[in-house]
Amino acid sequence: MIGMPLKLMVSFLLIGLMLPTIVGMVSVVEEQSSNADTYSDCSAVEDCIYRVFRSGSGSLETVHVDLGPKETIVLGGTGVDAHSIRLYVNEELKKTVYLNKAPVMLSEEVSEIVGSVDVTFGCVIEDRKLVVGVVN
Repeated sequence: MIGMPLKLMVSFLLIGLMLPTIVGMVSVVEEQSSNADTYSDCSAVEDCIYRVFRSGSGSLETVHVDLGPKETIVLGGTGVDAHSIRLYVNEELKKTVYLNKAPVMLSEEVSEIVGSVDVTFGCVIEDRKLVVGVVN
């Protein structure tokens, strides 16, 4: 008779100990799935930049980006920023993609991509180098 309540108590104790871990795992999976869409937009921008760069001066290409309300992709700048795509969520840097597959240089003019937009990239020659930037 006493064995059954003891087993029941141990079962509830184990469930109680595992519950915070399960809840934590669920929140991590939710965050990763929401970031996956944003990361795919970063990849689409990166692929478009490489295609424009490979096509040479005067080439243009458009890519559709669909970011959430608190997400921003920042391109260009000076120094290392001239070779990177930066993803911000709630104004916090979440991911940096360095354009190291080819010697791509982005415009020194910083461009921000927000919302759901079509972004056109163009390639020009500046100081005898190919430079890719956002075309307005």
